[in-house]
Amino acid sequence: MRREAGAGVPAQSNHSDRTDASVSLRQWAYTLLEEGQLEGALSRVIDAVLIALIVANVAAVGLETVPGIYTRFHAPLVVFERLSIAAYTIEYAVRIWSSVEDPRIAALGPLRGRIAFALRPMMLIDLMAFLPAYFTVIIPIDTRVLRIFRLFRLVKLARYSPALPALLGVLYAERSALFASMILTLSVMCVSAELMYLVEGSVQPKTLGSLPAAMYWAITTLTTVGYGDITPVTPLGRLIAGTTMVIGLLLFALPIGIISNGFVTDLHRRQFAITWSMLKRQPLFADFDIGSISEILDTMSSKLVREHAQVILAGQSANTLYLIATGQARLEHDGGEYDLGPGDVFGEEALQVRGNYERTVTARTEMRLILVPGEDLRRLARKFPMLKRRLSHEVPW
Repeated sequence: MRREAGAGVPAQSNHSDRTDASVSLRQWAYTLLEEGQLEGALSRVIDAVLIALIVANVAAVGLETVPGIYTRFHAPLVVFERLSIAAYTIEYAVRIWSSVEDPRIAALGPLRGRIAFALRPMMLIDLMAFLPAYFTVIIPIDTRVLRIFRLFRLVKLARYSPALPALLGVLYAERSALFASMILTLSVMCVSAELMYLVEGSVQPKTLGSLPAAMYWAITTLTTVGYGDITPVTPLGRLIAGTTMVIGLLLFALPIGIISNGFVTDLHRRQFAITWSMLKRQPLFADFDIGSISEILDTMSSKLVREHAQVILAGQSANTLYLIATGQARLEHDGGEYDLGPGDVFGEEALQVRGNYERTVTARTEMRLILVPGEDLRRLARKFPMLKRRLSHEVPW
């Protein structure tokens, strides 16, 4: 039954519109800032500005230590520092405000969720980038100490490096092997130090007359740094030193190999290969012949999407068709919410020139997606009418 408009309805509708606009703005801010999920010119510009600001701040910290530059450009440097603090503060506040768009944060409630979000490592780094500057207003702090905290801003670059989380994940995954490698290195260091102490301790009591001094020699030798401040003088001592150097080369190659292998394996997992058989199994391309599948395959690329990431956002420019290879997603639009799984397609709006996505799709689990650029999709739709009919059947627009 349609409700007739009354005197109180417009105000209620205006309040609802304001609420929807606030939620939409918060969602847009979250997808824009949290790891650049919202692709487009604005996202790239904001990322470039934030990265340039971080690099400029680190450069300013170094230039301030040059007496001539500090004396001549003290006032501009102070203004730049205050503008940077304001920018970092606003960025931090927007991230906290929009964090409830993450389903994991929203499940904890507005307050508890935002507190949990603020305690994440990257958010703590963001806080340390500007919070000490406010303390100087209340508590006098040596500028040299403050400069150390300003260098925390360099760590913020980790947000804009997709490979860094992968590397940290590899370090965590291979922690047992790396720990075993470290134990082996420490054992060799202790044995080498003990042998050198026994052989050279009585000959060079000032430099190798104690086990800690011999350990210092063992560390510099194992790492092949070789400062030359402590050198063996006996034939047996030189033999021990040569053996330690060779073992050091082998030991330090071990963790490098472990990390490299894990990193390459993880990259292969993230950038999976799209094969002909994989494409043939997709319902969208059923009954296509080998030649057609091969031509379609040439236009495709792959992408791994993390859990709870928003793949597309309603109103965003539609320039890509997405096909789910593995994983689960949630599709949201005015008519309700739907679950998507392997074989499902979304982003059919890319068939339209200068079209916009009509729905928001969020990854419920880690997903492997097959992507077709909108320009290639329109060309394929003209060449293969069956493909266009199937896409049109998916979402009637």
